[in-house]
Amino acid sequence: MAFCCCTNENSTGNTAEPDVIGKWAIIEANGLSTDSAETKPFIEFCDSGMVNGHASVNAFFGQYALKGDSIFFDQMGATTMMGHDMEVEMAVMTALAQCTTLEMQDSVLNAKDCDGNVVMTMKRN
Repeated sequence: MAFCCCTNENSTGNTAEPDVIGKWAIIEANGLSTDSAETKPFIEFCDSGMVNGHASVNAFFGQYALKGDSIFFDQMGATTMMGHDMEVEMAVMTALAQCTTLEMQDSVLNAKDCDGNVVMTMKRN
């Protein structure tokens, strides 16, 4: 599985990098609450540049890089199990593929697409 991203022309790359290191609960993905997920979705950013998490049914993993407020995912992979309800799973995986920038507001981390729309909302665990 590969994630590609478009260049965010609204981001200067000069914005301070948000402190993302640690585990984050994924609260919403593409406008869908994750309350109905089979397993509560999360994402964990490691200081080594590795990222892993759970999208509701499947685990995902790979690498990430931050440059200012821009985020880039690389060499992403995921398990391929089926669940009873894949709606949250698909919303989380789609949001991961869409996010190009991160914005921290208090204890909430918002991932935005290249048009500046919030595609994923996370809270630190």
